[in-house]
Amino acid sequence: LPFYLRFFIYFDIDIIKLKYWERFYWKKANAVVVVSSSDEKLIKNEEPKLKTSIIPNCVGDEMIADKLEKKDLKFPTIFFQGNFFWLQNVEAAKFIINKIYPQLIKELPSVKVVIAGQNAKKLGNLINKNIDIINIEPDDINKVKELFKKNTLFIAPIFGPGGTRLKILAAMGSGMPVISSVTGIEGLEVTNNKNVVIADNPEEFVSKIKQLLSNKNIYEKIRNNAYKLVKEKYQWSQTAKELESVYKNL
Repeated sequence: LPFYLRFFIYFDIDIIKLKYWERFYWKKANAVVVVSSSDEKLIKNEEPKLKTSIIPNCVGDEMIADKLEKKDLKFPTIFFQGNFFWLQNVEAAKFIINKIYPQLIKELPSVKVVIAGQNAKKLGNLINKNIDIINIEPDDINKVKELFKKNTLFIAPIFGPGGTRLKILAAMGSGMPVISSVTGIEGLEVTNNKNVVIADNPEEFVSKIKQLLSNKNIYEKIRNNAYKLVKEKYQWSQTAKELESVYKNL
């Protein structure tokens, strides 16, 4: 067989094996915990009788601001953070650079874009005074906190499914409003135009960015609601109690 056909055959076999062993260990386990309702739905489609508990991933307490500080909306910085060892984060960053930014700079000449994360070299060499690409070392939590604290608005054009988005929670907890694709907020109990803003194409992202930056009341409403949601539902110091309860019942 040609190489490319062998590749697809082996890939399909690996997927079949993975599904088999997942279902095997789900049924063997004393407790099955998932991080989101969407993940639970996927499991229930495979094993309808399986009992599951939903305990969401949470943002580390160190990423949650003690209080919300004022943000400069006249000279805003649009922020995206991700681990660029993952393809979906690389795709999101390139979507921002190639699809969103060219339209955005025409509408908001003072805007800056900051893209940061591990393995940022994967994004290539970019020469643009308005786009800053920052590599973050794996253990440099202070740099991560600094970036989440100082930037104005977080955007997440993410199109790969699964799990919960810790970067979204970190942005909310640090006091940045989030504009995300529908896929980017899968697994999170958020509401459009209440604690997050949804956009799914470049034109929508540009429009929503302009709306938030030009209307301080909407900007503050979204970020205050998001901050409150993280404090109530996505903080480890509280959610750990739910996980502890699962362990005690084993």
